[in-house]
Amino acid sequence: MRISVIGCGGISRYHIRNLAGIEGVELNAFCDLVKEKAESNSREYGARAYEDFREMLEKEKPDACYICVPPFAHEGQEEMCLEMKIPFFVEKPVHLSLEKAKELAGKIEAQGLITSVGYVMRYYGCIQKAREVIQNEKIGLVIGKYLAGVPGKEGSWLHKKELSGGQVIEQATHIADTMRYLAGDVEEVCSYKFQGINRNIYKGYDAEDASVTSMKLKNGAIASLLCTWLGPSSAGIELIGRDLSVSYERRILTVERGDKKETYGEESNPMLEEAQSFVTAVRENKP
Repeated sequence: MRISVIGCGGISRYHIRNLAGIEGVELNAFCDLVKEKAESNSREYGARAYEDFREMLEKEKPDACYICVPPFAHEGQEEMCLEMKIPFFVEKPVHLSLEKAKELAGKIEAQGLITSVGYVMRYYGCIQKAREVIQNEKIGLVIGKYLAGVPGKEGSWLHKKELSGGQVIEQATHIADTMRYLAGDVEEVCSYKFQGINRNIYKGYDAEDASVTSMKLKNGAIASLLCTWLGPSSAGIELIGRDLSVSYERRILTVERGDKKETYGEESNPMLEEAQSFVTAVRENKP
């Protein structure tokens, strides 16, 4: 299977390394606006380098494509893959425009094209274990959190709302997705933000400092997502039912039932599982 990669930044390196370890996968081309990044990967994997993804897709006609660009840089990559019927993997967040994301999702569904999004927490062994634990339980409350310091260097695109979408969209989307994956889809949502500290410290910063998002799920459960870039670092999720708490944080799953407490460590390579799942889906044409 010939896979071409659009975007050769930080997250792309992890995907490339895992794809290279899957039998039968050939990384045939790399594209980046900074051509030196594409050329570096091309030398390592015996592939070709491009600056323009359109030229790459037209010339290479890959069996699948990985799209690993920042939120603001989605400028037709998915549309061209759709036009050429090329299955694609896209890193989160899928788009800064909800309207555009829904439009793309509709076209993908109509065409039946196999796609995947980089919600890697779904592939954690501990998250799979959590699903197993709660499958016959009624969950009433879900609490998610993503607390961290300001990411990136001064002036980073992450700090700019119009480029990153802010913390919930760029970062805590992993937690939000895992909450949905474990507890069910959202029916109602209400969110509040706080600003006023980081913008006085970091030049060009205009994203939220913190946010609280409350949700009602379709199954009647309620949920809350707490986020901040004020620090300190802590990220995880907790699901609560009758005499049951299932929580995941720092690669440890903790299950408490009354006085009984069990813990499970994370031993999987979730990004490899994610890559293998996508490759297998494309090979077997099984969405």
